[in-house]
Amino acid sequence: HYVLEPRPPLSGVNQPERLACVEVDLDALRRNFARLRSTIGDAAILAVVKAEAYGHGAVPVARCLEQEGADWLGVALAEEGAQLREAGLKSPILVLGQIHAAQIPYMVAGDLVPTLSSLEQLEMWSDSGEPIEVHLKLDTGMHRLGIAPADWQRAADLLARSPRMVLTGLMSHLAETISPDSARNPRQQALFAEGLELFSPRVAAGRPPLVHLCSSAGALHLADYRHGLVRVGLALYGIDPAQRRDDLEGVMQVSGPIVHIVEVADGEAVGYGSSWVATRPSRIGIVAVGYGDGYPYRASSASRARVGSADVPLVGQVNMDMVQIDLTDSPAVLGDRVILLARSDTEGVTAAQLAKISQTSVYETLCRFAVRLPRRYVAR
Repeated sequence: HYVLEPRPPLSGVNQPERLACVEVDLDALRRNFARLRSTIGDAAILAVVKAEAYGHGAVPVARCLEQEGADWLGVALAEEGAQLREAGLKSPILVLGQIHAAQIPYMVAGDLVPTLSSLEQLEMWSDSGEPIEVHLKLDTGMHRLGIAPADWQRAADLLARSPRMVLTGLMSHLAETISPDSARNPRQQALFAEGLELFSPRVAAGRPPLVHLCSSAGALHLADYRHGLVRVGLALYGIDPAQRRDDLEGVMQVSGPIVHIVEVADGEAVGYGSSWVATRPSRIGIVAVGYGDGYPYRASSASRARVGSADVPLVGQVNMDMVQIDLTDSPAVLGDRVILLARSDTEGVTAAQLAKISQTSVYETLCRFAVRLPRRYVAR
């Protein structure tokens, strides 16, 4: 038994938020959605808002996308779906990840649609006594979640014996959509077609199955794979995973103020481990954003920041709460805003560039900024 304690209030006094923040441009999000809608055509769109909408903030982003006409919302956890319902979201919500038996009543109460991706999940829902619409996930080669082809007939039999499970959706996941020309994609599509032939007759009477295979890259570049629904996540936030589209706009900017400036003599080291040593008399600015806020430690002495209209290098190790930047050639002063992650490469270092610098994925780079920085939303 355990209790999840809510985060305590800061104090009885209304405290202003930190000056460092994640700025989310909802207008850019709307434009990305419109571009995706235009590309995808008649297929319905499931907007993926799991993991705080990839760090952008699940509730404000979901509200914006619901207003723009997203057909479904997608989350990974039952708790994420409940959060959206508590905030008043009305769209159908698909829970893409695994759930456990204790969460079933909450799924039903929140009108959340589960993704059943194993025989054990099917058996759990069959025994639950709770009627609910479900989507069935088939493993066609991703080998992560999904029912293996060898178990498809048994899954079909379980569905037939349990009228409480109302099958309304059939799905799978392509493993190599970041490479649209990969030979694995048509093999998965062909195997998925076999699964559709088996399971489509089990779909609720009078309702065509809602079929979905593609995530962002497939939705953008594999027109024949779109079926009736596509799941778009990263593309909404301005990035084509296949790196073929350049018309999507970044939605997130991360910035913070210069909170201190220190003069460093030639030959003096800066920060932990003395990993950066000045080769001339230098002005070092301290910016109040660190790895505790999601800024990657691996960007130490490797990335750059935008101050005014120019870039300056990061120096020394990234700290938990701050980074150091070299202001020797910059006129920047105390309090000036520093952009550490920009919406476009004309404004500074983008999420894709920062991911490459820090040797990780752009997905992780965005999601990490959900940790503790306040989010501010811009709409014109």
